[in-house]
Amino acid sequence: MTHAINWFELPSTDFDRAVGFYATVLGREIEVYEPEEEEVHNGRAGMFQTNDGEVGGIIVETDEFTAESGASIPYTPTADSGVVIYFSVDGDLADALSRVESGGGEILIPKEEIPEMGGHYAVVADTEGNRVGLTSAE
Repeated sequence: MTHAINWFELPSTDFDRAVGFYATVLGREIEVYEPEEEEVHNGRAGMFQTNDGEVGGIIVETDEFTAESGASIPYTPTADSGVVIYFSVDGDLADALSRVESGGGEILIPKEEIPEMGGHYAVVADTEGNRVGLTSAE
């Protein structure tokens, strides 16, 4: 089965802080990619490690991404609107939520049961102001 989401990019205003937040809350390694000198205008990228190798994403360190074609798109963290990405959490969601505030984030919707689907979800604000969801079976 193909995943509904196959890639995501989270903007950051403080890259190191954002990498630390996600590594702490999700309990996962974030591999930092350092661009070659000629690519420095696009900044570093924090690659999320995945178990299945099919869905991945990055934390971006840039205000604007410029493609090789010269086309560009802005990257601005926001809590006001936009897409909410949901990350899977191993174990009890409450454990991950217990690390959100100490990691510099804020819990926007506490752990709740997902009606008619099983499992649990929560929504948090990361250190950059992005809204992100967390889900777990427990």
